[in-house]
Amino acid sequence: KTSIGRGCCKVSKKQKRISKLASFCFVLTEILVLAAVLILQATDVVEIEKWLQMIIIIILSIHVLMQLWELKVFIKPDSGEKFSLTVQGSHERKKSRHQKTMYGVTVSDEVRVDYDRNSEGILVYFRKVTSSSNTGPYCQPFLLPFRGWFTFFHVIIVLTLMICTLILYTYYSDYNYYAFPSLSFPDPLVLPILIFVSLILQIPVVVSSYYKAEDCGFCIPTGIAYTRWFKHTNAYTEMIQQNIQAKHGQRLQQEGEQLELAIRRNTQQTQVNDVTYHDVGPQTAKRYEDQIVLLHLLLAQEHDQAC
Repeated sequence: KTSIGRGCCKVSKKQKRISKLASFCFVLTEILVLAAVLILQATDVVEIEKWLQMIIIIILSIHVLMQLWELKVFIKPDSGEKFSLTVQGSHERKKSRHQKTMYGVTVSDEVRVDYDRNSEGILVYFRKVTSSSNTGPYCQPFLLPFRGWFTFFHVIIVLTLMICTLILYTYYSDYNYYAFPSLSFPDPLVLPILIFVSLILQIPVVVSSYYKAEDCGFCIPTGIAYTRWFKHTNAYTEMIQQNIQAKHGQRLQQEGEQLELAIRRNTQQTQVNDVTYHDVGPQTAKRYEDQIVLLHLLLAQEHDQAC
């Protein structure tokens, strides 16, 4: 029995199964609603503008492609996925860089190294291993499995349907029941209602796709990229974690509290070659690294004893 941690909650195998079923039901209903719009258009009962027709076709194609891929994974799971057993400490180091450019010239350059306190504390888990470790931050989402993009695709569909609903509602408000530009139907509200129903159905699809996802991420041409590798835990990782806590829990807790105090005291700002650095001192950084090394040594000991 494997649970997948998402930072704020863990999803059990049962919850994941329910999410898959809910996602399939809502997607199937949404496909039927959007297909009904195209059928009404094909039978000349309703006249839809070309842009809306293309959007509906694209959304249907994406839904069908994702469902076929889900079916493929269900029939033949990916046997090439690899996981490594690892452990997280009381804090997580995150490095980021922000550059501001004006008229082709960098006017500010800031590098931040944050040490965030882990809400779970000491945690033993399995981490998915990727084939490449030298990929830049912007290209990290491309290391995800294809299913890792599904949540992002569903969010894009929600935003698209929301915009279409607003446009259709604006058309209806402007023209009321006369000269409605996208619909020659006795009741011009039918088209906005069908698109709105599709939007309502898509919202739980987004939630359920996130709950059943094993990893997720995206990148857009503006330079924004996000990759989230979820933490996989099961009975074995819980046993190893309990053994470490039982033997060294008090010591690790004290070390975490002392590290938190050192981070608060020693966070400083320096400027080198017009680049502003926000980081802790070398002693605090060394203390963080020593904690990680110690945890991995304890993990290796417990793993060897269990095997």
